[in-house]
Amino acid sequence: MFKLYTGPEYPPKYKAEEIVAQLAINSIITNDPSIADFFLFPITYEILYGYTAHEYEHFNYTSAEIDSLKHEFTAMTELAVKYNKKIILFYYYDPVQKINVPNAVIFRTSILKSKKDKNEFAMPAYGDDLRHRKKIADSDLYLIKTALPTVGFRGQSAPVKLPLKLQLKRKLNQTLKVTGISKQFNLHYNFGYLARRNAIVSCMNNKKIKTDIHFTTIEQSWDPVNGKEPFVNNVFNNQYNICVSGHGNYSFRLYEIMSAGRIPIFINTDCVLPFEEFIDWKKHVVWIEEKDADKADQFMLDFHESVSDDDFLKLQKNNRKLWEQYFSKDGFYSNLYRYFPLINSTLS
Repeated sequence: MFKLYTGPEYPPKYKAEEIVAQLAINSIITNDPSIADFFLFPITYEILYGYTAHEYEHFNYTSAEIDSLKHEFTAMTELAVKYNKKIILFYYYDPVQKINVPNAVIFRTSILKSKKDKNEFAMPAYGDDLRHRKKIADSDLYLIKTALPTVGFRGQSAPVKLPLKLQLKRKLNQTLKVTGISKQFNLHYNFGYLARRNAIVSCMNNKKIKTDIHFTTIEQSWDPVNGKEPFVNNVFNNQYNICVSGHGNYSFRLYEIMSAGRIPIFINTDCVLPFEEFIDWKKHVVWIEEKDADKADQFMLDFHESVSDDDFLKLQKNNRKLWEQYFSKDGFYSNLYRYFPLINSTLS
């Protein structure tokens, strides 16, 4: 087993002990930094250097608490340099900018594969367990295959009817790309909002697909009653759900759909996925590249027609199992050890 040095005890509000407990399942936690294989800071990095004033207030973090935590972090990074150890960090946040910490290995939710550094790896956005939220037993409520596939989506997207100015900009961008010109006009949308819109429109326009599409505002989405519960119902009422990156280059929805035991229609926007070094993601989702988002309906129908009734049920159950094992919070940290040999070989 690899030995991890995680520093002193931290205040309970940061829940570091929950992470350390999961790490300890397959690793040895040591108090002696000199014998550790890796240092690991068990509090996500955005709490230190990412949150806005509003977010600090929302999570009830005082400036004194954050200053104290920054002191602990600085002490650990200096100790890692002293012993020439890699320090593992976690960045559970939307921005894709680089984190410059000496000797750091960074697990993060949002990465651009084309710009990924060798010390960066993906981590899941471990949010709600939708089956637990819905109070559904793991053995219940998997959907049988039907002649017409059902595709759900509830959330934000670029508008179905794009403004004329935006349509022209898109066509110009496509022309520039084809001719090898790298300059692109800013379309003023988050990473995947246009690809999300294209996938949604393609499915809505295909009569061989039964769609359950609802557009909401951000405020509606975060409403615990009128936002979250209709979203959960939308997930469970449909076999498939469209998953595309949003504010960051990752899809939070992807992991929610996996937790529900449903099948994601995943639009790849230059993403890096957690445990992709060990898991064949294309066996668990309908995989579509961003450039093909406007043909999402055909990719999905091809998949739906190719899978047997038994395999359709099996896939849903396997997706739930995969979420439990790797993409839940406990699953991610308890399986982090799988990366340690890879880190050593890649960054030695």
